[in-house]
Amino acid sequence: MNRNLQQLSALKVVIVQDPSQHRAVIEAQAMSLCGHDHVVKILTADVFDGAVLIEMEFIQGGSLGDRLSREFVPVVESLNYVKQILFALEYAHARGFVHRDVKPGNIMLAPRNAKLSDFGTAVHSSGIGVTSMELFYRPHASPEAVNNQEFSPLSDVYAAGMTLQRAANNVPGWGHIREDEAAFRQDILDGKLPRRLGHAEWVPRALKTILNRACSSDPAKRYQSAAEFRQALERLSLLRPWRWLSPDEWICEHRGRTEVVRYVGGKRPAVEHMVGSRRKRENCLSFSTEREARRCLERLVADLTSEAS
Repeated sequence: MNRNLQQLSALKVVIVQDPSQHRAVIEAQAMSLCGHDHVVKILTADVFDGAVLIEMEFIQGGSLGDRLSREFVPVVESLNYVKQILFALEYAHARGFVHRDVKPGNIMLAPRNAKLSDFGTAVHSSGIGVTSMELFYRPHASPEAVNNQEFSPLSDVYAAGMTLQRAANNVPGWGHIREDEAAFRQDILDGKLPRRLGHAEWVPRALKTILNRACSSDPAKRYQSAAEFRQALERLSLLRPWRWLSPDEWICEHRGRTEVVRYVGGKRPAVEHMVGSRRKRENCLSFSTEREARRCLERLVADLTSEAS
């Protein structure tokens, strides 16, 4: 509790070799970034005893990383969170900052919007800021960043793409992907981690195409700015926020109606789509195997996510 302001705040301590060199970026980001609706506000910042102390506004909703660990997050909601974070990155990049640490854990979920947090390891085009290779999130780092320390707005585009890919696929952690630690590290160096992560069937095809471009290992093939990435997402117009209830059932609220897509077992496994109490016959199909039916179930969810009717 900040007694002077009479409000809760969050504290972050960053251990650095020379805190005095970090003061400039702290002061610059406090002045330049905190006025943006999608950036967590810095209340105070100071250096002491080999560390930087940053006091920030406390956001009770926690982070996108917290929510992914707790529950299934609809693709539509993940996409909206990242679109808002791309606004924050546009704002930061225009002021010379590269965030270097875009990940679900640094996207805070306020009641009305998402906010980008943790500029404590940002670098600035003027040369001020933390430059240690250890102070950025390696699994989301672009190949040029992790191999050559080339941090730029394009490396933040890559990290934002990785963040949305994880969120859309509901991957809170790396789990089995990290079982082979040597292969995991090599995939990061080669820019192959997005391909290793892959895409779930429920992710709409158009979103997969956008993510593949945002997470390209070649900077020239990526979106060339956070704005360009955001605009591509805005053109998708995804509508239905499907929620996973179980391997057999998905549900969403759309235009005041409850829609359900479910798997129905039996000799002829089937997929059923209900809108309220009405059965959508064109989407109710039967199959010869359970595997075919379950694959169709998730593909139908992907198709319906962007269907306007």
